[in-house]
Amino acid sequence: MKSQSRQKRFFKLISLEEALSKIEQSALNRLPEAEAVETVKCLGRVLAEDIVAEVNLPDHNFAAMDGFAVNTKDVKDASERNPVRLTVKGELFPPDHPTDAAIINGETMYVACGAPIPRGADAVLKVENARQETDSVIVVQMPLEPNRNICLIGEDVKKQDLVLPKNRLIRPQDIGLLVALNLETVKAIRKPRVAVISVGEELTQPFKSAPNKIVNNNAYIIASLAEAFNAESLIIGIARDTVEDISQKIAAAAPQADIIVTIAGCSVGARDFVPDAVEKLGGDHGGIIFHGVALSAGKVSGFGLVQGKPLMMLPGHVGSTVAAFCLLVLPLLNRQLGLGFTDHLPVVRCVLDEPVRPGKPGVELVLPVKIYRSGGGYHAVPMRKPLSVLKNLADANGFAMIHAGVSLDAGEGVAVKVYSGLEFYSVGEQ
Repeated sequence: MKSQSRQKRFFKLISLEEALSKIEQSALNRLPEAEAVETVKCLGRVLAEDIVAEVNLPDHNFAAMDGFAVNTKDVKDASERNPVRLTVKGELFPPDHPTDAAIINGETMYVACGAPIPRGADAVLKVENARQETDSVIVVQMPLEPNRNICLIGEDVKKQDLVLPKNRLIRPQDIGLLVALNLETVKAIRKPRVAVISVGEELTQPFKSAPNKIVNNNAYIIASLAEAFNAESLIIGIARDTVEDISQKIAAAAPQADIIVTIAGCSVGARDFVPDAVEKLGGDHGGIIFHGVALSAGKVSGFGLVQGKPLMMLPGHVGSTVAAFCLLVLPLLNRQLGLGFTDHLPVVRCVLDEPVRPGKPGVELVLPVKIYRSGGGYHAVPMRKPLSVLKNLADANGFAMIHAGVSLDAGEGVAVKVYSGLEFYSVGEQ
């Protein structure tokens, strides 16, 4: 009984909102750091600086389509009743830039899409709108306004334009723009390093058969989730169920990591020593900040500081491990990436296929669900198996957050946070 009383000395349930507030206020040690990244390899990275154009895009006028470069004054009165004949002086293609070619009154030049515009021309007549009378004469039967069918210098981007703002997550189309601006490298936020420590003498490393042992799969789920959300992962290993070994693993992880995550060993059992280790290592300016969150999945989660580094204690049941990571660690990770203190999980509005009844009083229900498409919308099927069942998690696409005391009937709407954008590839029709 003494050991259980000791473990409960830190444990006190607080709301998810209060937990997030404490994390945000306590974990201010690391501001986003910048590093140079090759532009062609910066997909998914976060910009650490504003991108201001040093050149115009395009840097010269060119034809927006195949046609004939004309002076609009020559064709201002052109119509079917008053056709205008122009002499074709030559032709231009994209590789001809830069060019000294020019036309005078009564002349035109054929220009391929992307070709430079000859001096003296201020519009392009589409090929299909010109009638070829001879090899050297076209007939024009319509007027054109200046700059018609021409891409003008700086039309896309003007020099000194703000092109991409700081803290922008870089997408494929952004890379195309950066390359067009001739930027070989950009400054991006350094990826936070997330150290993962599993706790439990019953665990063994993957691919090493050992009788009566459990494979340390949770660490690889959390490491993969961290990487999916733009972090680097460091799997530190397995700590035995002692304060000394847990402390040793945490102390070894702290200099390498920006965020430390422990899995299991943080409940209120006789051999749950992670809170003790965190308090021991915390010193005068760290230790346990909170232990216990009013969630049905992740209730024994906790947070502390070790060597100035944020440390998140996650429960050992895999469903709770993942839910707590998504709700508590992701906001911190995104803040270190300059993306704001929020989880940024995709949210899908679904129709519940089964009723959901209130859980324990005062505890927010974290309900794993499998989603599918039907009738142009999404449906959610609650996963009823225990949170320790790995296959249950593998079948789920996300979870619904249902406030304490709330009851939902089948057919009602519910917001589902999906684990990542990858989930949409596994959502089927029904």
